[in-house]
Amino acid sequence: MSCRHRAVNSATASFPSPFFFMNQNIRRWILIGGAAALVLLPLLFYAYDSIRGSGEVTRNVSAAGVELGGLGEEDALAAMRDYEAALATTPSFFTVNGVEFELDPRRIDLDIDEQAIVDDAMAQRRDRGFFAGFFGWFGTFGDQIELEVQVTIDNDQLDVILDQWEQAAIDLPAYEGGVIISDARALPDYPRPGEGIDTDTAHADVLANVETLDRSVVALETSQIEPTLTDDDIDEATAVASSLIDAPVTLSSDDPEFSVTFTREQLADALMTDVLNQVRPEIVFEFDEQQILTILAPMRPDIEQPARDAEIVIDTGARTVKVLPSRTGTVLDAGLVGEALLKFAPLPSNGGPFPFGVGAQPAFSSDDAEALGDLEYVSGFTTSHPAGQPRVTNIHLMADTVDGAIVYPGREFSLNEHVGQRTATKGYVPAPMIFNGELVDDVGGGVSQFATTFFNAVFYGCYEDVDHKPHSYYFSRYPEVNEATISWPSPHLIFRNNTDAAVIIKTVYTATDITVQFYGDNGGCEAERQLGSRYAFTDPPVEYEANPGIPPNDQRVTQSGWGGFSNSVTRVMTWPDGTVEEEEFVWAYSPAPKIIEVHPCMMPGAEDVACPVQVPGLLGWSVSDARGAVEAAGLTLVEGGTVEVPDEGQNGLIVEQTPLSGDWVDAGTSVTVITAVYVPPPPPPPDEDGGEGGEGEEGEEG
Repeated sequence: MSCRHRAVNSATASFPSPFFFMNQNIRRWILIGGAAALVLLPLLFYAYDSIRGSGEVTRNVSAAGVELGGLGEEDALAAMRDYEAALATTPSFFTVNGVEFELDPRRIDLDIDEQAIVDDAMAQRRDRGFFAGFFGWFGTFGDQIELEVQVTIDNDQLDVILDQWEQAAIDLPAYEGGVIISDARALPDYPRPGEGIDTDTAHADVLANVETLDRSVVALETSQIEPTLTDDDIDEATAVASSLIDAPVTLSSDDPEFSVTFTREQLADALMTDVLNQVRPEIVFEFDEQQILTILAPMRPDIEQPARDAEIVIDTGARTVKVLPSRTGTVLDAGLVGEALLKFAPLPSNGGPFPFGVGAQPAFSSDDAEALGDLEYVSGFTTSHPAGQPRVTNIHLMADTVDGAIVYPGREFSLNEHVGQRTATKGYVPAPMIFNGELVDDVGGGVSQFATTFFNAVFYGCYEDVDHKPHSYYFSRYPEVNEATISWPSPHLIFRNNTDAAVIIKTVYTATDITVQFYGDNGGCEAERQLGSRYAFTDPPVEYEANPGIPPNDQRVTQSGWGGFSNSVTRVMTWPDGTVEEEEFVWAYSPAPKIIEVHPCMMPGAEDVACPVQVPGLLGWSVSDARGAVEAAGLTLVEGGTVEVPDEGQNGLIVEQTPLSGDWVDAGTSVTVITAVYVPPPPPPPDEDGGEGGEGEEGEEG
């Protein structure tokens, strides 16, 4: 058997692709998948591009040649601002009758709305719906969108510039006339025809030139112009000007009190005229503000006043309330003064109120004062005290601090919080106060009299008592139970304003009394005090206090003491409609102890405390007798030496002792004595014969 082999040329032979051998279903799905990919890939790219550029201008969007595509909002705004800056800083050139003028676009307020342009750019191709947006996205690769940039200018400012160009380039410009002020007189300056720039055409030509960076020299058209104003118009304006300067004008004010008269010459110097180029030109007048400032400069301190708060004036004697209005601070405003001159100069009165500029606002305005309500006298109370005591200083100082306090509706007032700690720095002085059951001196003491007076004003005003405490002991100078004590930091005295109107607290004092008054509106409530009967009486205890300065056999009563008791007070509050409300206050007064000072060894329970020993008098005693007396007293005698004496009768007797007789010393203390030693006097010198006669004889000779 033989085998035949077929040679194959690898360069020319071909085999079926693997796809040929695939299952028919597989081939179908591959074809479908490929077609789907051709559709899905652009959609995926669109979705990706949309997400990535969601905060950017789509591609191929520009405004006035500035490419904005692909820029975020802030960058797009910056690009348009740069474009606007280029427009505004690039000069434009114009000619009038062959005379060339340069225009800085900033002088006519060239402006574009960058934000509106960027908002428009951001909205391009942002169609609603997925597929609409998808097809719009395809357009970004070929279509260019050019947005219009709207440029605006200020035509009024341009007219001013055109007037200047007319004056410079035209020999006989049209003139609308005016009023001339000369030698304090108003004179007519009549209108005349002439050549002028065609304003409407010029506006359009200038705008067309500056709204692009591609600028060339533009010739502005001129024409023969007839004035709009007539000689009659000028005569009428001259009459108006005359009425403004023909007589002095006085402007005055009562609050603050001020008056100024502008002379005819001052008015004439300050009056300015102008022709407004409107649809129909109009001659207008104003007073030069700088001239007004110069005239009023010396009076400026009188014109400019600080704000004044509203003041509530209360006559505590007449018990009346009056509100003085507030005033806003005043400043000099030359513009307002000029307007007042224009208004009042033509009037027969030749004057009117001086207008102030608005300065600082008052801290407490008239409206604030009115908001306090209809205030009237509600309640008050007076207590008396001796004049000249240290505590009176403290009472008066506290009264000054409280005077004028305002308690708004619903608010609480704490006397301690309002006054603060009573200190020597604030002017308070030491005065008696109750401390741990005893009367002691302390800085700020004695102000409980003010607290009692204050509490009774609360009581009779039907205001709500929040916190108060009567004295521990009863003092007859205060109304029983209806009284209050105060100290720092406690006890407190607090009341609440339970009315719809504010409460103003006023204080009045003399050398011998203190008064607290409440002004407000308590709805007509009247309070009555009903005092109960005393009960639960207690006797004063006796208390001893140690004082080393008191001899053991002596004592000193520093407080006599008095008994205690309990009692109650009922506040009966009656309203105008007959409604009655009662409130009971109950208090137990403690007995005040009788306080006796004794030596510490005499204190009850002080048996272990040794009493001091009184030193006996030893002068004139012999040492032996003195030693017995000293030792009998529990002391020790020490001989401290001798001293010479000329009296023989003192020989051997004690002439000095330490401690002295009557001193109180501890037991065992040494008593040092000095004894006398008699020393006889020396004998007289012997006589010498003729001694005295010789001297006499000598004298005689002399």
